[in-house]
Amino acid sequence: MNTPRFFVPPEAIRGDRVYFAPDQAHQIYRVLRLRPDQVVYVLDNRGNVYTVRLDRVTRGEVVGRIVDRREATGEPPLRITLYQALLKGEKMDWVLQKGTEVGVHTFVPLLTRRSVVRRREHKPRWERILREAAEQSGRAFIPRLAPVHTWEEALAAVPSFPLCLLAHPAEEAPPLREVVREGGVDSVGVFVGPEGGFTAEEVRAAVERGCRPVRLGPRILRAETAAVVIVTLLLHRWGDIG
Repeated sequence: MNTPRFFVPPEAIRGDRVYFAPDQAHQIYRVLRLRPDQVVYVLDNRGNVYTVRLDRVTRGEVVGRIVDRREATGEPPLRITLYQALLKGEKMDWVLQKGTEVGVHTFVPLLTRRSVVRRREHKPRWERILREAAEQSGRAFIPRLAPVHTWEEALAAVPSFPLCLLAHPAEEAPPLREVVREGGVDSVGVFVGPEGGFTAEEVRAAVERGCRPVRLGPRILRAETAAVVIVTLLLHRWGDIG
């Protein structure tokens, strides 16, 4: 079994001791069935990973002692901000989980013309999904979760990216491989639409701001699939995956 990893807030680390949150104590004691003297990794979301030997393990409290600290690894060379239009049901949860595993840096939930979900935000659940996915996948940081943005708010940020892409299945959109070359930039904004896609007006507005429409292949992908595919292809292009 891989050594379990836990993100904790700064106040949980006091001197050489780590005090785990109640839900983490439950996971350590009940789910993982760890006991004193066993080792876990603790991350402070500031770039450090600690090797921690468990001292006290009970149903309601788990405390460990730090035996080593080093720089955390696991972050990709390309900082991807994913503007994902709000999706129905558990699809948004899936994008957050898989996007974290693949390497998204920041998630921006997005309201678009064809979004069926109207400004529904589930921040506590979404933050838990991001934390657990970051722990499982070996990330050094938990991805940032921005508040829900309107289309206009999202477009206002486009000029801040050296490269901005919009997933668009139209035949006139060039393939991603023709638009993106390996390296050259260290951050990129990526827009992925809702189940019904972006409207023509939204695409035109994004292009006017500097976003570049790209096709991901010859087949039409579901919104949640497109989000993970474009992130994976970008990180492959930057030499991080594959």
